[in-house]
Amino acid sequence: MTLTTVGAGIGACAALVPETAYGAVVASPAWTWFEPNTVVPKKTKTTKQSSGLAAGRMVDLAQRRVVVERSATVEMPLDWCQASHMTTLLNQISSTYASGAAGSQAALGGIWAAGARLTPAAPVYGYTHTFRNSIAGRSVAMQVGIPTTDGVLRQYDALGCKSTKMAWSCKAGELLTCATSWDARYLADPAIDTAYPTAATGGATQAPYTQATPSYAVAIPWDFANAQIQIGTSVAAASASTPVDGVTAFDVTVERKMKTGRQYYGNGGLKDEPITSDVVAITGTLASDFLNKTYFADAFYSDTPLSIIVTFSAGAMSATAPALQFVLNNVFLNDGSPAASGKDVVTTSFPFVALYDLVNEPLTVIMQTTDAAV
Repeated sequence: MTLTTVGAGIGACAALVPETAYGAVVASPAWTWFEPNTVVPKKTKTTKQSSGLAAGRMVDLAQRRVVVERSATVEMPLDWCQASHMTTLLNQISSTYASGAAGSQAALGGIWAAGARLTPAAPVYGYTHTFRNSIAGRSVAMQVGIPTTDGVLRQYDALGCKSTKMAWSCKAGELLTCATSWDARYLADPAIDTAYPTAATGGATQAPYTQATPSYAVAIPWDFANAQIQIGTSVAAASASTPVDGVTAFDVTVERKMKTGRQYYGNGGLKDEPITSDVVAITGTLASDFLNKTYFADAFYSDTPLSIIVTFSAGAMSATAPALQFVLNNVFLNDGSPAASGKDVVTTSFPFVALYDLVNEPLTVIMQTTDAAV
């Protein structure tokens, strides 16, 4: 199938579907479509040029150039929205994952408010994601459409995509955005690849994906005006506290460090599924005018751990309203001595790290959304 579109970047598209096995084409895929701000699929290849001594030859032979390794990456930053299956993305980098799991209406399934977690009620469902354990066995296929200037949407399929990083950011007067990074086993062009490789050794192949027709639902982005930040000595204390004043920016990044270069004999230069090879890095930054000395400057000075809750809510926080909550424990500030560097209001950036204390998760992202399934 050939899809026609606008012959410029405005006509691009991106979708994903969870794989049942690493690098395996999903039968009858139910693509989830996203609206990225940019989408950058990149095929990576390692080439070697054989260049032996040959009397009279001054230029290497084209026939002696070979591709010895192949892989790919996908970069997809997007605006984080109240619905539109954002939890599908989170399931690929969190340690709580079940493909196609229904939304939870169980007690304590929703956001923190006034010292306790709420029980989501119609029309929203609650989803909780933690970021400490391994994500072995999770991968997606991504289908990307890049338009040529003649208005044809050219199909590219990335197989065996594993999320390596998600970086959320929201500054004063801006939307909440999330830059997502993916390692992929193979980037396929079905106009060239009449058969896709499998993840098994031995050169087996599988049928390519059919080009899917994009389909979208209205998705409302979270933004600075929806947000508040609470700080305390524990999550319960933070959720019962008055929102902190003076904060102008917040960002947090989850980085899954994996060995991605697992090219072995028998795989035709392709890789086996990446394996977690280092601790999960949960880092971020808070920027604030010099208004809350205790929470920021003093906490940095004494290296006191904090619990921080960053909430985006559609209206008043409740069990029936869409909401997004970043719950951080054991937050240590790594820098941030306030300084008067000019005549303007003193403002300071406080980079932080979130750690684990064997009890409290370093980061939990809770979503109350109208999506009844991931």
